[in-house]
Amino acid sequence: MRNTFKLIIRSLVRKPMTTTINLLGLSVSLALVLILSAYSFSEFSTDKFHQNHENIFIIQPGKGWLYTPAILKPVIDNSLEGVEKLIRVRDKWKAPVYQFGQNNPLESDLIFADSDFFEVFDYKALEGDLKTALSEPMSLVISEKLARRLFGEKPALGKTVKLDDKHLLTVSAVFKDQALNSIFSFNSITNIETVKKVQPNPSDFTHWNYNNYQTFLQLNNHVNKTEIAKNIVKLFPESNRERLSQLKLVELSKIYFANRDQHISYLKFGNKQNVIYLALVAMLVLIVALVNFINITASHWHDKIKQTGVMKVIGAWRPTIIVQMLLETFLLFTFALFLGYCFVFLSSTYLARKTEIVFSPELFMSPGFLLISISLVTLLSILCGIVPALRIAYSATLINLKKKVTLKTQKSFGKGIMVSLQFVVTIVLILFTILVQKQVDYGNNNIGINQESIIGVPLTKQMVGKKDVLKESLLAKANVEEVVFTQYYPGKMNSGWSSTFQINGEEIRAVFRTFSADAGFFDIMGLELTEGRFYHDHLETDKYKVVVNHQFLKEFGITEPIGFVLPQYRRPDYEIVGVVKDFHFKSVNEPIAPLVIRNDDIQSSVALVRLKTENFKALKITYENIRGLTAELSPSFPVNVTFFDQAVEAMYQSEIKFRRAFTMFSICAIVISCMGILAMSLFATRQRIKEIGIRKVNGAKVYEILAMLNKDFIKWVVIAFVIACPIAYYAMNKWLENFAYKTTLSWWIFALAGVLALGIALLTVSFQSYKAAIRNPVEALRYE
Repeated sequence: MRNTFKLIIRSLVRKPMTTTINLLGLSVSLALVLILSAYSFSEFSTDKFHQNHENIFIIQPGKGWLYTPAILKPVIDNSLEGVEKLIRVRDKWKAPVYQFGQNNPLESDLIFADSDFFEVFDYKALEGDLKTALSEPMSLVISEKLARRLFGEKPALGKTVKLDDKHLLTVSAVFKDQALNSIFSFNSITNIETVKKVQPNPSDFTHWNYNNYQTFLQLNNHVNKTEIAKNIVKLFPESNRERLSQLKLVELSKIYFANRDQHISYLKFGNKQNVIYLALVAMLVLIVALVNFINITASHWHDKIKQTGVMKVIGAWRPTIIVQMLLETFLLFTFALFLGYCFVFLSSTYLARKTEIVFSPELFMSPGFLLISISLVTLLSILCGIVPALRIAYSATLINLKKKVTLKTQKSFGKGIMVSLQFVVTIVLILFTILVQKQVDYGNNNIGINQESIIGVPLTKQMVGKKDVLKESLLAKANVEEVVFTQYYPGKMNSGWSSTFQINGEEIRAVFRTFSADAGFFDIMGLELTEGRFYHDHLETDKYKVVVNHQFLKEFGITEPIGFVLPQYRRPDYEIVGVVKDFHFKSVNEPIAPLVIRNDDIQSSVALVRLKTENFKALKITYENIRGLTAELSPSFPVNVTFFDQAVEAMYQSEIKFRRAFTMFSICAIVISCMGILAMSLFATRQRIKEIGIRKVNGAKVYEILAMLNKDFIKWVVIAFVIACPIAYYAMNKWLENFAYKTTLSWWIFALAGVLALGIALLTVSFQSYKAAIRNPVEALRYE
């Protein structure tokens, strides 16, 4: 066995280029498989760590809608059997600001929940008792991370913090930071009764139309969730039931992939299709690496034929020869796996920062994951090495000594198929990478509103009463052209309102998105008026006038919008005075919803500041001046001043991070493919070195030699392009189905991918071909 290992190591060292290409290709591909296996496992096992996850559901009243009224809880508790626990949860309208003692205030998050939240959901307590921590109003449970931010390394239990420079909350427990694969994302939670003091609203807990909460149910093992859903609908007032025809209960572990269009601050949602596509990329990278391995090793088995013949002459058994060859392959794969693990740990932090690929490092060192990894490597090494090992081991000794064994993988046609397979993968990945970039650019550039030279200034509690001072001070700054106040900002959730009115004798209940804005909003955003007029701030008669989008008219069948009245519960009626062309106030991934822009006295939440200049230096100075002004006006509440186009881009972070991940992995596959083609061209050139020498002696030019060596590779690239285009077209169409508004599959995408693939092939092959073409023919023919 010792001699066998010596032979294997000597064999690998003698071929440094082949060994390096194989090792690098296999280790990178295995690293990607490991990373995306862990990531996919984490994504698909979201919230399955909760003990009762199979019996925990969220009420979904309609498609893509998770909001329910608070009054539903007492009604269900008193009327519905089979429900063990019901938990209401909601977030705070504005991100809260905490302050401990005289420390600087810091912004975090806060959710309100019923007292038995921690009895339904499993969290680990670091301080205090989570089971009783929410039993009292104004008690606060915080995460380990927030505890460190507020108190450093000191104990947090029993300490008092000030919320929004007004309310005092007492820390009753600290929980361990949440698992990565959880739909929940929050750092502080308080009893639901606290909301009555922090955000008082008399109708919030008593009226069926105030849908501000998410409702989670823990059901008994033996109840039917469909029947429970039907019974819940019956508990609503008759007037509300019509819009609940699609009400259903969604299992906790399925919420993550079921509601991508939600904007609930404490809940995370994923994209199932993106996870699948990234997993497929990892598989393609592995296939490319394995094809390389088979091609390269098969090309070099010729060197082993005589060695095995000598071994047979001195009495080596066929099983010994087979084991030696398989062991060499296994050792190469095992070392590649080790390097793959090293790449994983070196790149995990970077991947987490730049992409959405986040996973638990502990998973890689778990016995189960290690066993699966080693089993996979063993299986792949056997599959890749068994055929050439059997053919050489069972061939005649005399044929071995004459180096006459021909492997199927050494035949030109077989190699051509392998090369084509590599280029099919390469072209598909190039096409998809271009498409992902094109879709992200489409989303950023086609929202239908002006994004340039606008700064958003969130209004804190200390700034709300100083709006006039803020506006006057901003307009006094150099390069500031206009200031308007609004509730709208990209990525911010808009309010959902409803109105009931008559259309052609039929009663319509309209549900729509809405926000209030100054009259200057339409100009600063560059919105296009198609009917009527914009309202005016200075006209008292324009109070409670609204402007709607085209989708509002289309959705509710309104043909004569100007003067149309929208009745409101406990508010004055709103009258439509204008209609604007549809624009994307949410991501283009989502359909444009009916929208009402209001002129009323409801508090704005952000100031939009339009600048006069696009000069970078001037913009930076103005930006810093605005930050300084907000710090003066809001000393107790941090203000996050941002450029409008950055906020728009933030709406597409999921797609941007997917693009980064897909591009990185695609580049890995393309580089591995190039390395394999380089090794193949090197072997092909060596086989024809004497032919090249003879042709040069007979007067062949360098370009003729290059054409002869490159033509086969070009032929296989063309075949690969023909095969890859329909495959990529189908896959890209399926991916684009994810988006409500999408870019087109232009012909130039396919043309560009073909040109890039051909360029990659020519550059890779020509590098080696040119060296062979300019070589002195005497060196090749000296022994002939």
